[in-house]
Amino acid sequence: MNDAFTLAWQYTAGLVHPEGLPMAAAELLAPGVGEESPALCELAGRRGRGESSAELTELLWQAMAELGLPVPDGDFVRRCVLHRTAARLTSGEITPEEAVVRLWHLGGSTATAVEERLAEVVGRICCPDCLDDREPGSQHDWERELRAAAVAVTAEPDHELTASWHRD
Repeated sequence: MNDAFTLAWQYTAGLVHPEGLPMAAAELLAPGVGEESPALCELAGRRGRGESSAELTELLWQAMAELGLPVPDGDFVRRCVLHRTAARLTSGEITPEEAVVRLWHLGGSTATAVEERLAEVVGRICCPDCLDDREPGSQHDWERELRAAAVAVTAEPDHELTASWHRD
């Protein structure tokens, strides 16, 4: 997946803040990604801090258009976050509690049955703060279910694409 598109979905998901856009654009340009986009070059030359978030965002969307890339919509971004979080949980990079914090608020639709299953397991928690209030046996069963649902997401044919849509 294109690194510029990855930047766009991560920005839309709130994983990159407006003041971080200039540095992210510069990191794209360093290996030669997006050199044909005047807007991306301009974005890379900005300071970021103290600048208008709207202007920085507009430059990102303009760069996407110049590069022939779509602006990611909300459903797509939710799926990317879900797949990214499932991969990180499965690899042990994050805990079940951290996964819930990242996924609990997502809401919206998902595209596949295994994505729905993961969302359903997360949705059984009334809120991330309630994780500590569960009975130990119940908590263990829920964590096992959450991990199994995450493994199923990462085993999807779609997952290889969505897992590559992040630049950590």
